[in-house]
Amino acid sequence: MKIAACVVLAALLASCGGIPLRSVPQLVSLQGKLLDANPAEFMLAVQADTRLSPKADQVPVLRLSIKPREPGSFEAVDKALPMRLSILQTGLDGLEPAPANRRWFLYSFSPESQAELSKFQAYFRKIRDEQKGKGGGGGSVSVSISQEGVAARDPALADTRWESWLRVSRADGFFEIWSGTIGDLLAQADKSPKQ
Repeated sequence: MKIAACVVLAALLASCGGIPLRSVPQLVSLQGKLLDANPAEFMLAVQADTRLSPKADQVPVLRLSIKPREPGSFEAVDKALPMRLSILQTGLDGLEPAPANRRWFLYSFSPESQAELSKFQAYFRKIRDEQKGKGGGGGSVSVSISQEGVAARDPALADTRWESWLRVSRADGFFEIWSGTIGDLLAQADKSPKQ
């Protein structure tokens, strides 16, 4: 049995506005890559105005979900894995240095979130292996990244540029997943269903 793939990039990507066309192939393959990735290499980089100062608890959250097509065929799992912040002054793994009045916010998983992602990956592989060759069954996997908690709801920053870049593995490097203004980001998040 194959688990059907449903790759959704959270509230931020709900309406597809701001997604660079060159990133679509990477986004389509994201689910498969993430389920085999080293959790320590997964990173989200946000380039924003230097006036943006997220608090320690204002971090992106990776949301993962496995749901059976037929209730009871396996246990559904929903995980929300918070990331942690470090600020970069220079480029990293292909990211250009931030221009004047902008900076990079780099998010990675804490050891606890890495362990939870590893458990999720192992559970997914177990289900996939158990369901191979069985008719029916199946289910869905969704992957989303919620970033709106990082963005300030300060009107002075609403028209400032926001860029989001994702790295699933060091070998693949970063690719841009969204760009627009903070106002655009928050408007999309406000329109999206809450998890």
